[in-house]
Amino acid sequence: MTTEWKTTTKYIVSIGLIVLGLVIIYISRSVLPSLIIGGLIAFLVRPLVNVFDKKLRFPRGLAVLTTYLIVIIIILLSPLILIPPIISAVRFVIEIDYQALIDNILTWFETTLLSIRASDLHILGVPINLDNLIDPILPSIQDVSPVITPKLPTIDVILDSTMSAFSLSYNVAVGIVGSVTSGFIAFIYMIFVALYLSFDGGQIYENFLGIIPEPMRYEISTLIARLKKIWESFFRGQITLMIIIGTSVWLGLTLLGLPGAFALGIIAGLLEIIPNIGPILAAVPAFIVALLQGSYLYNIDNFIFALIVIGFYILLQTLENYFIVPRILGGAVELHPLVVLTGVLIGATVWGILGALLAAPIIASFREIIAYLYNKILDRDPFPSDEDEQAIEYPTLTETITEKIQQIKNHPKSPLRSSDENAEISDE
Repeated sequence: MTTEWKTTTKYIVSIGLIVLGLVIIYISRSVLPSLIIGGLIAFLVRPLVNVFDKKLRFPRGLAVLTTYLIVIIIILLSPLILIPPIISAVRFVIEIDYQALIDNILTWFETTLLSIRASDLHILGVPINLDNLIDPILPSIQDVSPVITPKLPTIDVILDSTMSAFSLSYNVAVGIVGSVTSGFIAFIYMIFVALYLSFDGGQIYENFLGIIPEPMRYEISTLIARLKKIWESFFRGQITLMIIIGTSVWLGLTLLGLPGAFALGIIAGLLEIIPNIGPILAAVPAFIVALLQGSYLYNIDNFIFALIVIGFYILLQTLENYFIVPRILGGAVELHPLVVLTGVLIGATVWGILGALLAAPIIASFREIIAYLYNKILDRDPFPSDEDEQAIEYPTLTETITEKIQQIKNHPKSPLRSSDENAEISDE
């Protein structure tokens, strides 16, 4: 004979379970990064596992082992393919003559100020004299030391530092051994998590749905499907964006005649994984190279050429935000840039680089969960039906450009209009 709990008892037990869950999460916080990364690995390789399992009719175990074998081979071969150009890119940035860059900036600044002082400026017919503003600035620019000489430590300082280093060597060695051991254990645990989820992920999902009450099972499964779509769109989109942006930067800078275009393209592609901040960081070395070395194809002033390079990056970022991202990511991870930027900074502060990289899908997932809970609180349908939610069909890039050109051409003052069309408008 079973007895039914009172409502108060149910609330108390529910709150107790929630508190217990939070305590367990807090206690296991040290292994959470490995658990999350293992889950992400299993999630990323799941499409390939399904190809071997469902399309090629491999047994599930053989499909998983084959997939991970391919992944391991790719990981082992990737250094041979990726590391040389990455090293070349880093070396290219490190070997930039920053002293010459500073000298060029100061020279350009001084020349510009002298040109402004020598020019006869008028605003609405009134002469403007900027000598009192420019003259105090010029001496500070001209007095800057032309050479930046690093100061090397003396022999006494080196000997004292060496003795201190020897006294701390034991503790450092113990710390290194402990870090390597814990890192190796975390890596093995992460691999086991990934393998286990790849083998039995479907069964874990079915068991989870089994503990959900029958009336809520459909809604929870739909919510999980929506969350899965968010993460699939994010990872698929990030890989695609890295390839597109890296290739576009390489080709664009090559056409502009910027030295090191291939290395800068690799930098731009890799930094694309950092939402919003990555493209800005990728433009910095390109600006420095353009300002320092100029173009090897066109006879342009270095500063003007650097502005052209920055304009190219801005144009590429605009095309990415308005044309490329909507077609790759769709509306699944559509977030305001300020929200993503805030999430990246908070994620980096709380969870380090992993939090920064996964900020966008985490925020989008919370948005989906909060929307579900909000609709349930208000007794609304938590998920819009197919009739209420119209799919957004984005035009192709060619169609969009054609439409914009047509709009410009149809403008009465457009330079693209022919003389006959202008004559017709005049007659009207």
